[in-house]
Amino acid sequence: MTKGMVAVRMARTVVPVAIMLLAAACGGGGAAPKHAPTTTSAAPIDEFVAKNRTPDPGAVGIGLTNISLSRTDRSDRVTFEFTGTAVPGWAVHYVTQAVSNTNTQAVFPVTGQSIIEVLIREAANPFESGVPPYAGPPVLTDPTLGTVGEVRYASALRGVTQAFIGLSTPQRSFRVTAQTDPVRVVVEVDHK
Repeated sequence: MTKGMVAVRMARTVVPVAIMLLAAACGGGGAAPKHAPTTTSAAPIDEFVAKNRTPDPGAVGIGLTNISLSRTDRSDRVTFEFTGTAVPGWAVHYVTQAVSNTNTQAVFPVTGQSIIEVLIREAANPFESGVPPYAGPPVLTDPTLGTVGEVRYASALRGVTQAFIGLSTPQRSFRVTAQTDPVRVVVEVDHK
């Protein structure tokens, strides 16, 4: 095969492909879509960023009944248990200081190298709803935990229950999940 024949064969292959690509880019060409679909790759999950959830509609007027601590092989768990059957919303994130969401904006003395603020939304204001206020201990500790040093209940005001988790370590990855029967919000903080 001569050089001229190779050039002709290449032109027969390349030119139609180039025309199809040009037509697709310009929006022409019959069945080609006007806008080519775009795909995006999922960004890696940053387990240090804030976790947020919108409350279920029926989560209005729920009350905090218990806070408990537990440990797994991988993480420490802080469980907030509520009355009712609907799952509340939450905003859980790292903060530099434990500041009350009340009018006083008091700073809570939370022991630890890093602090996670837990805001559980659509909880009851016990003075207006008739739901009993949280009666458990304001500070919880468990010396068997590896990451969580203490949990401090702060307040329940304007439909938001506030607590702080003091870590005995620098910031760690964490997850927030809901469980039902009874309704619970679980914050898991990794050991490593």
